Amino acid sequence: MLKHLQIFSTRQTGNILVVTPKGKAGSFMYNDLHREANAIRDAVAKPGISHLAINLSRLEYFGSEFIGSLVSMAREVKNRRGQAALCAADPQMVEILQNMSLFNLWPYYDTEGEAITALQAIPDSSAPQTV
Repeated sequence: MLKHLQIFSTRQTGNILVVTPKGKAGSFMYNDLHREANAIRDAVAKPGISHLAINLSRLEYFGSEFIGSLVSMAREVKNRRGQAALCAADPQMVEILQNMSLFNLWPYYDTEGEAITALQAIPDSSAPQTV
């Protein structure tokens, strides 16, 4: 979907934007990370995207700046009345994310498929309301 990104890969599945961070988050420049996070937030703001699934399966390491960028993406979706979900992290990363209480803010699913299924079940709040 967003082809110029190097830190994240993205694709759209229905009204869900699937974002997959790739590689060692600590190896990227701060400005590059924020530029790409801003591009993803802009994509979330466009019509047709209601929810965000963040697939952590290809992420080898992350620091506080990286977590901050994921949180900002998830907040953008929430501000637009959508839902974000985290998924597919390795057991060590799951433990770290639990300790950071991120699962209190956004649900976690073991697989991307489970996250997509759960997000697809949420009514689309951006659809026109009938009276």
